[in-house]
Amino acid sequence: MKAEWIVRKGSRNLLLFFNGWGMDRRVADWLTSAWPSGDVRDLAVLYDYRDLALPAWLGEAMAGADSVDLVAWSLGVWAASNAGIGRVRRAVAINGTPTPVDAEGGIPPEIFKGTLESWNDANRKRFERRMMGGVPAEIAENARSERDANDQQAELRSIGEAVARFSTEPAASWKFSKALIGGRDLIFSPANQRRAWREAGVSTAEIAAMPHFPFTNIAGWRELLA
Repeated sequence: MKAEWIVRKGSRNLLLFFNGWGMDRRVADWLTSAWPSGDVRDLAVLYDYRDLALPAWLGEAMAGADSVDLVAWSLGVWAASNAGIGRVRRAVAINGTPTPVDAEGGIPPEIFKGTLESWNDANRKRFERRMMGGVPAEIAENARSERDANDQQAELRSIGEAVARFSTEPAASWKFSKALIGGRDLIFSPANQRRAWREAGVSTAEIAAMPHFPFTNIAGWRELLA
């Protein structure tokens, strides 16, 4: 996977943000400008899950950190669970599940397959409208990924293959502290999210007005990790 520093001040407290499928660093850049300042942690964003191996430099930073917190959104929830991270203090999942291609605990397989096979620029725009439902147009544009449709499709294909390959392997050694569910999520249905986290034994909180893109319904990193 790809990883980039968003905030790097030499802090010994590290926050990892596992982004959604098809995204790049722009969401994290927007969050640093939109959310209140004052958090002293270093922040790294991770995305593009064609390869789940963490970059060596990030592994070194994690090894030297006093604490590692984690926020994962959408398919980033599955990626975080399978990235081989061994030490996490707090982990929060948003609008995603550890079983992302699943009729009852994620995206139904036929929908996942249809999205993969039909992905192009026109369908991407429709998907983004569903993902961003109710989000102001200026914010949606500032957070929109600059990756092209072919690149996103290749990532989604790799994710589907990896989900099938990892389905019987052990989960991460750590456990999500809590999961936030958007009541207006049109990508991961709220019912499937509730079911998946109930089976995983993870407490949930639901924000009724929150679409799949959750960040205009959350006040900041500190609220997420409280």
